[in-house]
Amino acid sequence: MQQNLLHLLCKKNNISYIIFDKHFRVVEAHLIKISIGSDIRDFLWELVGLEEDILKIYSTQKPIELPMVLKGTNYYDLELETFFSDTKEELFIAYMQKKSKQTNQYANVIKEINKKTLIYDTSQEKKDGLYFKQISKRLITFHVDLDGIITQVNDVCTHFFNIEKEKIIGQHFSYFFHTQKSQLNQHSNIFSATNSLDKNIFFHADIIPITNNTNKIIENIIVAQDITYLKQIEKELEYASEHDTLTGLANRNHLLVSLDKYLNEKKNLYLCLVDIDGFSIINEEYGSHAGDMLLKHLTSILKSIIDPKDSLYRLHKDTFAILFEAEKNKNYIEDLLEKLKESFLSNPLIYSADDTVEFSCSILILWDKNELHTSKEILNQSQKEMQKLKIDKKLSR
Repeated sequence: MQQNLLHLLCKKNNISYIIFDKHFRVVEAHLIKISIGSDIRDFLWELVGLEEDILKIYSTQKPIELPMVLKGTNYYDLELETFFSDTKEELFIAYMQKKSKQTNQYANVIKEINKKTLIYDTSQEKKDGLYFKQISKRLITFHVDLDGIITQVNDVCTHFFNIEKEKIIGQHFSYFFHTQKSQLNQHSNIFSATNSLDKNIFFHADIIPITNNTNKIIENIIVAQDITYLKQIEKELEYASEHDTLTGLANRNHLLVSLDKYLNEKKNLYLCLVDIDGFSIINEEYGSHAGDMLLKHLTSILKSIIDPKDSLYRLHKDTFAILFEAEKNKNYIEDLLEKLKESFLSNPLIYSADDTVEFSCSILILWDKNELHTSKEILNQSQKEMQKLKIDKKLSR
């Protein structure tokens, strides 16, 4: 499901991607013609020399961004991230966002200017000349001096803020644009700004240094392209990777992160597992649709009873987990479990006018975890004890 969502979002937003392993061998490609098993560096030579940095992404959790990568006649923004496959293999994914036609045109203009070794000085006449007029009419563009003071802006910029040009020029750029880096000493950056409609917009900004005839940088031209929709895709993918699509609950990956946080902060940790009894039988008798309805029904019951400060997860299939906040005690939890058992009995699933699905759940609390040191150990131990509990219940019938 997550991979289908990835394909859909990438297709919708004209994003290509390549998945490769730690040996830089291609595992999968979307909207890109590249042979599976080939070396990704043969296609993206820009990665040559970055191998050590790429392999460190797993430990740093910081993606690598390479703006304005030229492929054929088009430019792309390239971003490298990591993830684990279903088989727990460490993999890398390279997203390629095709730059707009206007950005490509602008980049080609810059290339032509560089070929002619344009000498750009501080005279107002040249600042108003052909160089500035070549800039795209759909990109926010402004000049800043070495102190970050805005010296020129285009009409797109004034329209974005709905402020007269004279009121923008002379201000420090940080008054309007917020950047992740403290100085404009990079070729590219991520900016954010609030437009005239009070909406926060994210930009990918190309920072182009301008030199005089002695090769001394005298100012920077900044070209900003709206990438807010990419940020939204990023949020959607992050949500999809950490949440169950059927119930909307946080999933196993999210629980592992929460458990690690509890362990790192040395908080009291009480974990409860709730497993539907005979779920496969319900599926066989009423169909998988009834099973899905029951999972949603149980989610609603659990949400209505547990404290909003506690966290609810769906681990897999018919197993749910409740992670209680550190301040909770055993008496509180035991009382809550009794309420849950009563609620399961008194709230059967009304599947149709003729069918009522009664159900029960096995409930397990992991109290003693002194010998468990990682989130995976805690979760594995809990699931083992749940399996034993369900086997014992079957034998006692």
